[in-house]
Amino acid sequence: MTAPDTAALARVSVLIVNYNSGPWLAKTVNQLLSTATSEPEIIVVDNGSVDASLADLDSRVRLDRAGKNLGFAGGINRAAAQSERELLLLLNPDCLIRPDTLTRLVAELDAHPEAALVSGRIVGEDGHEQRASRRRLPRPRLILGEILPLSTSGVDLSRTAPPAEPTEVEAVSGACMLVRADALHAVSGLDPDYPLHFEDLDLFARLRQAGWTLRWVPEVEILHAGGKSSASRPLGVEIDKHRGLWRYLSRHGGDQWPAWQRPLWALALLGHLLLRLAMKLPAVLRQRWKASR
Repeated sequence: MTAPDTAALARVSVLIVNYNSGPWLAKTVNQLLSTATSEPEIIVVDNGSVDASLADLDSRVRLDRAGKNLGFAGGINRAAAQSERELLLLLNPDCLIRPDTLTRLVAELDAHPEAALVSGRIVGEDGHEQRASRRRLPRPRLILGEILPLSTSGVDLSRTAPPAEPTEVEAVSGACMLVRADALHAVSGLDPDYPLHFEDLDLFARLRQAGWTLRWVPEVEILHAGGKSSASRPLGVEIDKHRGLWRYLSRHGGDQWPAWQRPLWALALLGHLLLRLAMKLPAVLRQRWKASR
């Protein structure tokens, strides 16, 4: 680990939306505040958590108790409205990034004024690059590529060899993304009408439509445990994902999604949702049965 550039960190507000993240929230915050200074600024919006995730939160954190679940997009927009800094790190509460790693992302944006947003290689606790670490924006053809077995023409690019140098990409992981505040505000922030999932992809699409680019830095590694806030509602998450995909395609499908195809897509998404719910329901029922004993 190299010494972080505190001047660069002082330009950043870290925005975290918390909902029952358990001990991971404190881990995430402590990783960033491991230096002698109080930089970067950290703003946590809590969406009505009922666990002990706020108990060990560092006193340097600005905590905003929303009192209800605003969703990820609503929570981020609320946090962004409280920041006056130039750069905003949108960070999941189960995502670990070191201060020196964050300064490398700041340097990447400084070197590319045409870029609105940058991220790095997102890895799981097993050390492997996660799905969605780098990806294409969803299009109907690419979504079919994700579903079909043995296809390499899908949205996710993590199955391909990573580039050796920082590069422009269409989309990164929503777990950790450093964005220019003026760019985020110019596109009206995240869309709170996405229940969960696809609000990040919608943001990427709107930034690109506004003339910005996105960057991905392969040497920057960020650990993302994943699913700590949503583990308690697996069925609701599946419903939210499918609703989010439908909203995204309706907003950004364009000429690649003719009107005559849309009823067929609606039926296909409904069928896929019912299949996923049926696959997850037995495990949910077993878990509830064990909890009731």
